[in-house]
This record gives sequence, C-alpha cells and structure tokens, in this order.
Amino acid sequence: MRNIIKLHEKELNNSVTEIRIEEIRDVDFQFKPYWYIYCILENGRRIEIGRSNKKPKCYKQLSIYK
Repeated sequence: MRNIIKLHEKELNNSVTEIRIEEIRDVDFQFKPYWYIYCILENGRRIEIGRSNKKPKCYKQLSIYK
C-alpha cells in the first residue's frame, strides 16, 4: 500500500503527533480482519491514510544529527 498525504497550506504549521493502526474485524464478512491507518495532527484533526488487508509492519527509525 502506498499513499500520499496531501496537506493544505494552513495544516503545514501542525505537525503529526501520532500515527495509529487499528485492527478491524468485520462482522458482515465473517470477522475477516483489515487494518485502518490514520494520523492525528497537533490541532486534533484526523487524516485517513488508508486501509490494508495485510497486517502492516511497523518500525521506529532514529536519526541523530550532529
């Protein structure tokens, strides 16, 4: 899955505070799971990134600048 998040100019002043991935089990489709991915900005606005039928792999990348 590859998505591009388009932010409006006034949203560029807000940084992303968290990225969430929620596993959803759909009752209508025999509890088949999918994952809903979204991020939350500083102002509380929620931006949907997408849905995935495969479990996303998450990792943390740490960069140190001198």
